[in-house]
Amino acid sequence: MQENFEKWRVGIPDTFYPISELQKYVEYGTVKSYLKDSLVVLPGEVIHKFIYVLTGKLQVNFLFSDGRERMVYFGGEHCMFNYLFQHNSDNRMAAYIVALEDSQLCFFSWEQLEKIFHMDGNLLFEIMKNENAKGNFFMKQAAEMDFLNPTIRIVKLIYQLCVSQGKPVNNHIEVNINLPLRDISEITGAHYATVSKVFCTLNKLHILDKKRDRIVIFDIRKLEELTQETQLFKHDGTN
Repeated sequence: MQENFEKWRVGIPDTFYPISELQKYVEYGTVKSYLKDSLVVLPGEVIHKFIYVLTGKLQVNFLFSDGRERMVYFGGEHCMFNYLFQHNSDNRMAAYIVALEDSQLCFFSWEQLEKIFHMDGNLLFEIMKNENAKGNFFMKQAAEMDFLNPTIRIVKLIYQLCVSQGKPVNNHIEVNINLPLRDISEITGAHYATVSKVFCTLNKLHILDKKRDRIVIFDIRKLEELTQETQLFKHDGTN
């Protein structure tokens, strides 16, 4: 049966295709608890484990040798972080995982997963779907960074969030999400100043208003039209 991945095509890299069925096999792994802001995997640490989120939320970051950091993706309940076939051969960049909330995780070795797959072969396909969802997202993101103007990448992200998570409220649409400008900058690969200017422009055009914990969209049709443009700032009279 073909899986419909439409509902996992969200604008932000967050909890790709959660695998709830693996919860039944937690006894075969090792459960650990982490407090908010604690490190789950140290920068560059090689663990050869499969990490499964029981509760809470994690974030994967890249740390570069010059001190810069880049958020990669988030993972909430029933998300997976596959570190089974891990290697660390690039000294310029190291990945690490931090707990965004108090979290309970289960760590599986390859041998433990092999036992589980013998009991429930369908779980292997569920993990493949999770990996496929991640791969599709990042391939699309890489293509957009090559071919789309940064301002349009930001507009497309807002529109995708509106379509996937927006709720009608009176005569507008609200996306209830706490998504700082810094995260939007890292997701889209646009400079922070560009992200800030895009939101100011969209506000001036009376298309939306960004609050701390939500985005209020007044004109979704105009927002959709802007996703087809080549760049945004020509609409507000600036260069």
